[in-house]
Amino acid sequence: MRQGLILAGLGVAVWAVPTLFFLLFGDWVVLEVGNAYFGSSLFLLEMLSFLLLIGLAIIVRLRLLPERGSATRFGFTAAAIGLVLNTFTVWHRESVFPSFSEGQHHAYSVWMTLAYALTLVVPAVVDRLIKESAKPQAAVPADEPELTETTTSPSADIPESAN
Repeated sequence: MRQGLILAGLGVAVWAVPTLFFLLFGDWVVLEVGNAYFGSSLFLLEMLSFLLLIGLAIIVRLRLLPERGSATRFGFTAAAIGLVLNTFTVWHRESVFPSFSEGQHHAYSVWMTLAYALTLVVPAVVDRLIKESAKPQAAVPADEPELTETTTSPSADIPESAN
């Protein structure tokens, strides 16, 4: 239950933060598809998304849910929630992004498609790259000696005076 709430909250955050970013700065960073600098603008936006996803996946995997597969579950959950919410964002694009031109709406859709593809792939790769930490062995209390196996020869049990 707790894990599901954390992943759902992160999924909403993965949708909300870029939506607010494009709402505030979209006029300056989203270029129309036909613009000469569209490719470089898209590349920089995708690299920013890539780096943020790596950071989020590492935080999820190492801090929030330190178990194998947690970053992958984060990616799937964030992509599912984000795509559903972005469906409504694109559907009501004129009211969500009123200052965007039609070309900027197309550019936003292109960025979003690639960003959610990254959201599926990047956390899964991060999950595979992070090795499982070795489980610490239980410490032996100081008052109990460690049991070690020793090998003795049959003649070791006979006192030397008997030989």
